[in-house]
Amino acid sequence: MKLKDIISRIDKKIFIGDPEVKIKSICYDSRRAKEGSLFVAISGFKNDGHNFVQQAYSRGARTFVVERMVDLPPDISLIKVTSSREALAKISSIFYGFPSDKLKLIGVTGTNGKTTITYFLQAIFKKAGLKVGRLSTVNYDLGDKIYPALTTTPESLDLQRFLREMVDSGIEYAFMEVSSHSLVLHRVDEVRFCWAVFTNLSPEHLDFHQDMESYLEAKLILFEKMPQDKKALVNLDDPYSKKIIEKSSCQIITYAIDKNADYRARILQITDKGSLFMVKINGKDEIFKISLPGSHNVYNALAAIVVAKEEKIPINLVREGLKDISRIPGRLEFIENRAGLKIYVDYAHTPNSLERVLNTLRRLTGGKLVVVFGCGGDRDPYKRPLMGKIACRIADYTVVTSDNPRSEEPEEIILQIEKGMLEEGAIKGKDYVTIPDRREAIKHALSRIVSGDTLLVAGKGHERVQILKDKVIPFDDRAVIRDLLRESNLL
Repeated sequence: MKLKDIISRIDKKIFIGDPEVKIKSICYDSRRAKEGSLFVAISGFKNDGHNFVQQAYSRGARTFVVERMVDLPPDISLIKVTSSREALAKISSIFYGFPSDKLKLIGVTGTNGKTTITYFLQAIFKKAGLKVGRLSTVNYDLGDKIYPALTTTPESLDLQRFLREMVDSGIEYAFMEVSSHSLVLHRVDEVRFCWAVFTNLSPEHLDFHQDMESYLEAKLILFEKMPQDKKALVNLDDPYSKKIIEKSSCQIITYAIDKNADYRARILQITDKGSLFMVKINGKDEIFKISLPGSHNVYNALAAIVVAKEEKIPINLVREGLKDISRIPGRLEFIENRAGLKIYVDYAHTPNSLERVLNTLRRLTGGKLVVVFGCGGDRDPYKRPLMGKIACRIADYTVVTSDNPRSEEPEEIILQIEKGMLEEGAIKGKDYVTIPDRREAIKHALSRIVSGDTLLVAGKGHERVQILKDKVIPFDDRAVIRDLLRESNLL
C-alpha cells in the first residue's frame, strides 16, 4: 500500500515527505519496526511513543505519525495529527481493507457478563453451522487460530489485524467484548457493528474514568455511533438502561427478567448443576437450560438467545447451542474432586459481581460458604472496603489475600479490604483471616471446608499469572486448587 492511500483518508495538520512511499507494515511499538514500517507515536499512560521514534528509525521505519514534531533525519515522511490514537484506528482499518465491513460483528459491553455472552453466542451460531470467531477477555478465537488475550479489547491495530484474519479464514459472525477503555481510547473507532449489546453497569475502572457519569459516557459511545439500520439490545432491568436507550441511534430491543421487556425470562429452577428458565418467543413458551447456575447467567443466556433469534437462528439450535456450553473458563467454574466439596473459581472482581456470585452460591449451599478473594493493585481503591463488606455479609468465612497487587504493597490493599469488614462487624480469626500469599490462602480455605460446604475463589478466574511489582509469575487458581487437592488425595 502506498502512503497516499492512507493520508488521503485521515485528518492531518502537517504532511512532510513522499506520498508514493510504500507502506509494508504498521506498528506503535518501536521494537516491531522494520524496513517499510509506518510508526505511530502514541502518548501512553506509562510511555510516550514520541520518545521511541529514533529507535523505530534505526530499525527501518521511515514513515511516522506524530502529535508533535520530532527530531529525525530528512529521509522520512511525517504526518502530524491531533490524536495519534484516532489516526492509528483509521490507518489500521485502511491498511487491512476495512475488515469489519465484511463481517457480522456483535459487540457486547457493560460491567459484567460480557465474556459469558460471547461464549454463549459462539456456541449457538456454531451449532447453526456458521463459522464464527470471538474476541474476549479469556482469549481471541479467530476460528483457525487462538491467541491469548492481553486486554479485553485489543489495540486498534491488533484488532483490525485480527478481524482481517477472520475475514480471510471465512468467518461470518464475530462476537466481541467492547471495554470502556477501548471506547475512550479509540480502539474500536473504525469497527462497524451489526449489534451493540448492553448488559449492566456498576462501579468499575473508576481509577480510569473517575466517576460513574464518565464511565457511563464511555459506554454510550458505542450506542451513539450505531448506524440507524443496525440494532442494540439493552437490559431493561439495569437502572442505566434508560440512558442507553435515549442515546442510541439505532433500533432498540430490550430484554429483562423483572421488567416487561421485548424478551423476558422467567426462572424455573436454579441448582448447582445449572439454570432452567422460560422465554416467550413468537407467542410460545420456550424452555432453555444452561449448565451455569445463577440469575446473572440467565441474563447472559437471554441476551444470546435474543440476538440469535433476531438473526434467524432456529430456536431448537439455540437451545442445543446453549447446552453445548458446560463451562466457561473462570466463570463459576466447578473444580471436580472426590471429597464432595463444592469448589468454584470465578472472575468476580467488582463489588457487584462478587455480590451476585456469593448470593447465588449462598442459595445453593447447604453447609458453610467460604470465600477467598483480594483486590488488584493500581486499580479502583474505593471498591476494596465495599468488597470486604459484601464478603462479610454473605459468606460464613472469608480469607482475604492478594489478587494482582502490581506496584502496591499487598498488605496495604488487604488493610483497605479489612476496613470494610470491620465496619460490617466482622471479627478477625472468627469471621475472616488475612493471608497475603494466595496459594497459602487457598490452602487455608480448603482446610476449613468439609463435604457439603462451598468454597469460592474469586477475582482472577481464567488468569494464569499473578503480577507482583516487577514480576509476573505463573499462577492459575484452578491449577493451584487441583494441586492442593492432589496433595490431600482428594482429586
